[in-house]
Amino acid sequence: MAVQCPRCGVEYDVTLFQFGRVVRCDCGAVVDLRGGHVLRISPTGKECGAMAETEIGKVTHYFSKIGVAAIELTAGSLSVGDTIRIKGHTSDFTQKVDSMQVDNQAVSTAVPGNSVGIKVKEHAREHDLVYKVTE
Repeated sequence: MAVQCPRCGVEYDVTLFQFGRVVRCDCGAVVDLRGGHVLRISPTGKECGAMAETEIGKVTHYFSKIGVAAIELTAGSLSVGDTIRIKGHTSDFTQKVDSMQVDNQAVSTAVPGNSVGIKVKEHAREHDLVYKVTE
C-alpha cells in the first residue's frame, strides 16, 4: 500500500515503515503514513484535522527569562498572524505569531536569512525545527 505526499505527489510504501510513522518528504512536507497528510495534535492529545506544514527555519537560541525564541529563517517567509509549529526532541507546540522583531525592531514580515525573535508560549530549545502551518 502506498501513501502519497499531498504537496509533491511522491508515494511512500507504508509496509516499509513502522506503524504510525511520520516521515519528512524531500519537498519539506511532513507525511503521516497512516493517512497521507499532516495531522496536528491538540494539547489534549486528539487529532485536530489535516494541516500542511512547511519547514521554514530552526531555533538558534531561547531566552528563558523573557520567553523568546530566536529563529533563523532558512526557507519561506514569516508574517505576523501566521501559525507556526515548533518541534524538537522534547518540545512540540503550535501557536500564532503575535509579533516579531529583527535587530530589536518590530517587523511584520521576515524573509529567509533573517534571524527573528518571537515570544513563544512554551519552552523552545536550540535546534528545534520551525514549521509554517497552512490549512
